[in-house]
Amino acid sequence: MLARITPSQEEIDLQTRIIEQLSETLLSKGETTDFQYSFISAEGSTGKKQTQLKGAADIDLFVALKPECYPDRNTLNDLMERLVSEWFEPAVKNLKVTDVQRAFSQHPFLSLRMDGIDVDILGCFDIDANTLAEDGPITAVDRTVHHTSYVANQMTEKKREDARILKSFVRACHAYGDTCAVGRMGLTGVTLELIVLIKSNLKSAFNALRNLDSEPIDPQARTLEDLRKIPSFRDDQLFLIDPTDNRRNMASSFSPRSYRWVQYKIDRLREDLVNKDNKTIIDSVIESPIPSSNLPAWIDKHTIVQEFQSMGKVHYTILRDKLHKLARKATLEMSLERTGEPRFWEILTEVHFENDRYALGMLVESPIISNTFDRKGPPIALKDAAAKFREAHSDTVFELDGFLFIRENREWINALELFMNIIDNNPIDGLEIQANKTKLSNQILHVLHDLVLPIEPEFKERITRVKDEEKNSSS
Repeated sequence: MLARITPSQEEIDLQTRIIEQLSETLLSKGETTDFQYSFISAEGSTGKKQTQLKGAADIDLFVALKPECYPDRNTLNDLMERLVSEWFEPAVKNLKVTDVQRAFSQHPFLSLRMDGIDVDILGCFDIDANTLAEDGPITAVDRTVHHTSYVANQMTEKKREDARILKSFVRACHAYGDTCAVGRMGLTGVTLELIVLIKSNLKSAFNALRNLDSEPIDPQARTLEDLRKIPSFRDDQLFLIDPTDNRRNMASSFSPRSYRWVQYKIDRLREDLVNKDNKTIIDSVIESPIPSSNLPAWIDKHTIVQEFQSMGKVHYTILRDKLHKLARKATLEMSLERTGEPRFWEILTEVHFENDRYALGMLVESPIISNTFDRKGPPIALKDAAAKFREAHSDTVFELDGFLFIRENREWINALELFMNIIDNNPIDGLEIQANKTKLSNQILHVLHDLVLPIEPEFKERITRVKDEEKNSSS
């Protein structure tokens, strides 16, 4: 397993050369600017931690500004914009780099590819550990330098192997980081590394990951009840508290669906271990492409897919977030009539992307519905409200189970037609709707069918029951 996920020395040497070359050109350009900085260093898995996976590494290069030189916290965004436009972009202009984009997380940064490896160049502030623990960061990425040092200082070779296995397992679940296929945001590498460091062995690390929703990981040993009493944690379901900043829950960024799928896959892994199914165990840790074959014919009518093409000017995380927002809007409008009654019933959505191609996929419980629906009015017992309802709707009112109802005509009876209307009326800057389909369409449907349906058993049961009823009626 380790032989298949550990990078070769050639890979590591290439990463080192890229880091050195970019650092040198940034240092050189930095001498001609007025920015006051402390250091430039590679953070993350390809930095001091060296926990990167074979064929799946990227580089995060941090430029740490001196905080005392930038006391005005109200102009941070402008500062980071200038950092990118006046320093980072000119520095890489003459290098052999591609896909250079100005990206945005909390603040702007520069994204590019060099020798086939993704690189992010980010600005942060050089704050010491005590300041971080007592006052918190100035920008969110200020913590990253401290995370790198915290992990690297405790990482042994055995722990590094365990971290690679745990990270590779989550990648094999397609639930890792900001390119995950299940949910908007997957589990992050640093949180998995921290779990490995905290626990005594790989088995206990898997158990801790499986039970994050019931057994929090907290340097201060606070209980689940204690943590949920903290206002900033009130809505969090999972807890892995940042050892460098105890006011931050690192697991709060995980999409609930991503985590539930990882839980599900850990349970399946445990079954395989009991059965000593070595091939399946190893395969569960090795990432493989999402299938692009056709799904079973019976489910076709429940599926909707639309592909989009990036115009190459907007960073993928921004486009991903906009598509997830569109998916939420479509789900709301398609699930319910404007009066709140069910429309196409429950809808599951996901977003998947590769390179500059994006797909939004849906599973719709009832894709074709009747022309009318019964709109619920007030209880008959509320005489004044009932009288007004009868007066407003005259002869169309009828009574059922103690309530008044009227029968209304639906505006939409075909889920696909409403979906197309929604995306036509909600264009996304940076994405173009595509008429043709690629393998991505089948892949997003496999995500919904293979990865989402298993953790949505009630939905799966309902649409499967419809399939069985149709099969029985036809026979």
